[in-house]
Amino acid sequence: MLRRVMPLALAAAFMWPGAVVAQEEMAEEDTPPMLMISSWKCDFGNMDKIVEDWNMRGVNAAQAAVEGGSWGAAGVFYHDWADEWNVNYWAVGKDIPTLLEGQDASNAAYEEAYGDGTDPWDHCSEHKDGFYQLGNSADGDDTTEGPGPAMAISSWKCTNVGAVAEAWDSHTRAKAQAVVDAGQWNDAGVFYHAWAGEWNVNYYYQGDDIPSILEGWQSFISSMDDDGPDITEWCSEHRDGFYSFGPTASTPDATGD
Repeated sequence: MLRRVMPLALAAAFMWPGAVVAQEEMAEEDTPPMLMISSWKCDFGNMDKIVEDWNMRGVNAAQAAVEGGSWGAAGVFYHDWADEWNVNYWAVGKDIPTLLEGQDASNAAYEEAYGDGTDPWDHCSEHKDGFYQLGNSADGDDTTEGPGPAMAISSWKCTNVGAVAEAWDSHTRAKAQAVVDAGQWNDAGVFYHAWAGEWNVNYYYQGDDIPSILEGWQSFISSMDDDGPDITEWCSEHRDGFYSFGPTASTPDATGD
């Protein structure tokens, strides 16, 4: 579906640039923003070509979709320690149709400016897309110039997403907020699948690097109450991944400029 420059899929304040702005614009409609993630399995030997294409061309094309209003922000994150889906383009927008409009605008801008450019199919073997509903996040610093720069994602297969969301909003989010307030994490939140795979609950924790994320994790876990909600009551399988962000396309307001 996403041919060349593929897009990440968070509702109180998702701190990736543009999502706070998108959240404010959608507040009157009481509709949290959506996240689109386009994941690729790419040849490790050609990663420099993928990274260069985004840095030199893709982010500029994505900026056209942001400035056109279809996307609140867009970017890419690469795995540091995760599974074989090692390149993940993302975008935040109002809903799935609007996200797809932004993809068309981004692709058109890319082709107009760079012609054929770099086709990911020349360097990557498999591709999948996912759309997610963004949940409430911790309140971080909305003056940062971009997400991350490092991120951990903890994905779960859950049978009762509503119960998981309630546990996050009523209890666990406050624990994550304390870690953000202490400066160990830059942001933390959750996104739930709207049209994606079986990993339907995805917590994310962003920091300056992986060690700081892990340090924050220890503080986070040690703060949990014995009588707090237990996610394993509703969720079975679990996996973790660590990632680094590339440059982000966003509105000036999203970075405090």
